Amino acid sequence: MTDEKGIKTEPAVDTAATVEVLASAIAKKGYKAVGRYYSFSKWKQLKPTEAQQLIAAGLSIITIYEDSNDKPSSFTGATGSQQAHQALHLAQEVIRQPKGSGIYFAVDYDASYYDYVHYIKPYFQAIQSVFKEAGDPYRIGVYGNGLVSEHALRDGLVELTWLSQSKGFRIMRRFARAGSGTSCRVIVSKSLALNLTVTRSI
Repeated sequence: MTDEKGIKTEPAVDTAATVEVLASAIAKKGYKAVGRYYSFSKWKQLKPTEAQQLIAAGLSIITIYEDSNDKPSSFTGATGSQQAHQALHLAQEVIRQPKGSGIYFAVDYDASYYDYVHYIKPYFQAIQSVFKEAGDPYRIGVYGNGLVSEHALRDGLVELTWLSQSKGFRIMRRFARAGSGTSCRVIVSKSLALNLTVTRSI
């Protein structure tokens, strides 16, 4: 299915909890992808056997990195470096995520332009530096409001965007209407665990 802009749309679910035993049931309900997490918190990490079950069920996996990424103080260059190294460790050594695919880093609040310049931009610059040192094995994405998505793209810090659908968040509607210009874009239209619709371009 495609929208009015010709972007392919696929139903997907997103959850911090493991869905290994639910993989077949999720696929039977018509979902095509599952968003799962990388983190320092072991309880929310995507597990190898879980990834295998999701793939066996014919589901794609969208990986998102998030610890407590929900306030300005969560974002520093040091934190970006730490989270980038953890994301690469889990992707490369634990999950064996395919090279060239994306990892989204969450900015899980309605960040202002001041926050972006002073906190979030240095955070993504550090992530970009770590990925570059590792040979850029994965594409960097951001989950956040329209303002963060727009500026991170414009500054060349991310290739991929996942737009928060909180309608009161900064420039959410404008960014959604304009499109991202990326070759892969994610839009979440619902924010209930196990009941999300993900829109992605191909």
